[in-house]
Amino acid sequence: MDLAELVDQRLVRQLAEAAAAQVGSGAVRLLGDGGLLQALAKQLIERALELELQEHLRGAGADSPAGANGRTGAGRPGGPNGPNGARARRLLTEIGPVEVRVPRDRDGSFAPRTVRPRARRLPGLDRLVVSLTARGLSSGELVAHLAEVYGVELSRETVSVITDQVLDELADRRGRPLDPVYPVVFLDSVRSGRSGGPLVHLALGISADGLREVLGLWPAADGEHWPEVLADLAERGVREVWVLVGDAGAGLAEAAAARWPRTVVHTSVAHLLHAALRHAPGEDWSGLARALREICTAPTEAAALERLGRAEREWGPSHREVFRVWRAAWPLLAPGFRFGPEARRLLAGGGALERLHARLRRIEQTAGRVRDERAALKRVYLATLALESPAGAGRPWAGDWPAVREELWRGSRH
Repeated sequence: MDLAELVDQRLVRQLAEAAAAQVGSGAVRLLGDGGLLQALAKQLIERALELELQEHLRGAGADSPAGANGRTGAGRPGGPNGPNGARARRLLTEIGPVEVRVPRDRDGSFAPRTVRPRARRLPGLDRLVVSLTARGLSSGELVAHLAEVYGVELSRETVSVITDQVLDELADRRGRPLDPVYPVVFLDSVRSGRSGGPLVHLALGISADGLREVLGLWPAADGEHWPEVLADLAERGVREVWVLVGDAGAGLAEAAAARWPRTVVHTSVAHLLHAALRHAPGEDWSGLARALREICTAPTEAAALERLGRAEREWGPSHREVFRVWRAAWPLLAPGFRFGPEARRLLAGGGALERLHARLRRIEQTAGRVRDERAALKRVYLATLALESPAGAGRPWAGDWPAVREELWRGSRH
């Protein structure tokens, strides 16, 4: 039973009406120390604790001679359990610090769920810290923001302890069962910032319902380990991947063929562009990128090859190495022309991976470079949380997902 279920809804309405009247007058503020929401939170939390205690006392410990811990009536033989005053506690919450009184029972068996024993923070504050960290705030910026807006005083060490909790969440997610079929899986190797640091493998899947899902993160301290990554996905229940998108030069095609022979392996256009443009001067990147992207949007493979030849003639022999890279990757780029424009836009990544890399670069600018594997995993996982933001929950990645799914299925059976 959660807080909303415990609190009398009539009380909530009364508090909301009182709050609306006061806020409308402009005489009070909502957030921060002394804010109206603090007063409301205090009443709601204390009411929830009272209801939890009543529920507890109606249970086995209330009318029996012995409580849950074998004691009776605060140690008095034969005495029933009952209320035994309250203890003041200062809680840090996402709306600021709140002073509450936590009730006790005589035999000490009451362990409320609303405020856990010895807890000094409510879970909402931890979620706020994780969310702000995932969006690129450094520990120092986050501490200053919480103090200024909410009146909450946290140390940088506490922020680190809170964000370390996501590693347990990541471990749980790494072990959770997966769907048997994923129409598309993107594999990428990411670093925690532009200036290097430990490498982390990422698997991002599109489910049969068209929803984006982070399938896992794996440390890759010694380089590429795609066979191990694919084996982990298979052990967690993945029996079929229609299209696998990743780095063409990383041995991915061989690893996929050994695991799922019918899977179509498609090179990552973003990786391919990056690999090709490394051989060109910076002033030519914009024009070359535009010409190379036009190749990928051709209606057929024949039309794409014709555009490739035209781009080679236009840019001349000074960029021969750029086009050598592009032609070498063609066997893993050509399968994309089995699909229509919408499916090909999806296979290009939909911008999600590019946004992830950009977010990691921003985090590095504010928080600095990480040097160990644990910190790198934490940073990349925090950055991926934005990919599963509730704002996009339940919304397919492609507009007409049923049609795109049918295209992907047919193309994978080509």
